[in-house]
Amino acid sequence: MNRRLRWSTIYRLYEGIEPLLNYSVAKEDKPRGQRVVVLAPHIDDETIGCGGVMAKHVALGDRVAVLTFADCTPERIAEGQAAGKILGVQRQDFLPYPSKTLMDQADLPDRLAAFLAEERPDVVYTPGLFDRHVDHLSVNLLLARHSRASRAGYMVYSYEVWNTLTPNVAINISAHAEQKRKALACFTSQNAANNWLEASLALSRYRGITTGAGEYAEAFLRMSALRHVELLEHAFKRI
Repeated sequence: MNRRLRWSTIYRLYEGIEPLLNYSVAKEDKPRGQRVVVLAPHIDDETIGCGGVMAKHVALGDRVAVLTFADCTPERIAEGQAAGKILGVQRQDFLPYPSKTLMDQADLPDRLAAFLAEERPDVVYTPGLFDRHVDHLSVNLLLARHSRASRAGYMVYSYEVWNTLTPNVAINISAHAEQKRKALACFTSQNAANNWLEASLALSRYRGITTGAGEYAEAFLRMSALRHVELLEHAFKRI
């Protein structure tokens, strides 16, 4: 059995006893595995939610690929590419769909499946299950459908954008906080409406303090792909 499946199996067993435990938020240096996919409903979600961890993966020799789904205008693509260069990601794909239409795109499941097949991820980052934007929910539903059909063995890490999580793991990003700051500054069009640079770094500082993970940290809801499917089925009665 390969290492990716072994660790996903161990985490799956741990999920069975996790509700019975009384413990602080776990700390990880970084998630296990060397192949990382980040799913971003919109350009900048990835940097807001896990930009520091993305930079940390890259610094430790991992491959990071980002797939963005909606509102990929030329202006925003340029901003995203500039941020990705700062973080060091190796691949960025931008899909052509309008916002709030993802579940209506007949070809999207195949495009997502192809991307995941090419990247063969050990870890998939995706927005929180209850983020208050329909595109964020849609990306989770699309991933869960793929995971169920393919019996995926990757781990899923939900990141924070519009809503905070009740996290079960935190990762120290202090050494990469300045990279994250510079990457967030690239999103001129979005920062004009909301100061995402200040908001995201303030949350990272808060997570660092409250979890004890470091000066700056990013927090996640870590789960197996199967648990991700189960949570969506339970919450929304459909996948």
